[in-house]
Amino acid sequence: MKLLSRAIILSLLISPVSLAAQQTLVEPTDPELYQPSAEIIRLAKTYDRMLGYYAKRNFSSTRSVRVLLSNYPQHVEPILYAAFEREPHLYRHIIRAAIHAEPGFTRDIMTMALNMDMADPAEIVKIAVEAEPSYADDIVSTAGKSHPEELEDIVRVAVQIEPQMADSIMRSASDQQPGKLESIVAATLEAVPAFGNYLATSLMDLIGFAGTDDVTDTSRSAEQIHQRERAMQVLRGARRAGVGNDQLQIIADNYGIQLSELNSVEPASN
Repeated sequence: MKLLSRAIILSLLISPVSLAAQQTLVEPTDPELYQPSAEIIRLAKTYDRMLGYYAKRNFSSTRSVRVLLSNYPQHVEPILYAAFEREPHLYRHIIRAAIHAEPGFTRDIMTMALNMDMADPAEIVKIAVEAEPSYADDIVSTAGKSHPEELEDIVRVAVQIEPQMADSIMRSASDQQPGKLESIVAATLEAVPAFGNYLATSLMDLIGFAGTDDVTDTSRSAEQIHQRERAMQVLRGARRAGVGNDQLQIIADNYGIQLSELNSVEPASN
């Protein structure tokens, strides 16, 4: 009863801002630039007291995080801020516990881990995808937004863990970072080389509709030129991953790319 009474008292300290915070999303940012607001700090101090109180009652850190997030899911940021600050060495367990408690907040949970620089982005992605595979594409997109320089490793790790979502992960990552399409395709196909008979179809879906009939070099529309450039990026990425020329040519033919052009596509340096 004392535990329940104390929890109720502390919840009263939190409740006045709960409704206002319900629509708040944690935005990815550079860990060096992450600065929680004064309100988040105030709430985090309250949650830190609650975590300390639970610890004295022999609650594990993961159980405490699950309890708090189950009751106050709109306060992902202050709860995780308090938990990570209190026991940073348990970040793996905290991330898993938080996602298991509120899978719908997976994006915000992993964003907090990224913002607070709890581990390498690829490792955080690995933990998050293992905990909630159905959010793999969203996880990759979020991590890629805050750490675009590590997108290739992020994609590779996510696809290795959840190969059934390789198509979705590849598409999500390319939407987030269209300029890195070659690296995204290479990382995906290297992680899951057994795409089977639908490899060409998957890659052409990624590029977009071709529409090259009766089109000359001088009459190509801006959209067709853009698609052709995307096709070349995809071909480079696929070749880097070891895809054979027969499969590459199937794609090339759909975008008006001649065999001589395809042969000139060299693997990009890492």
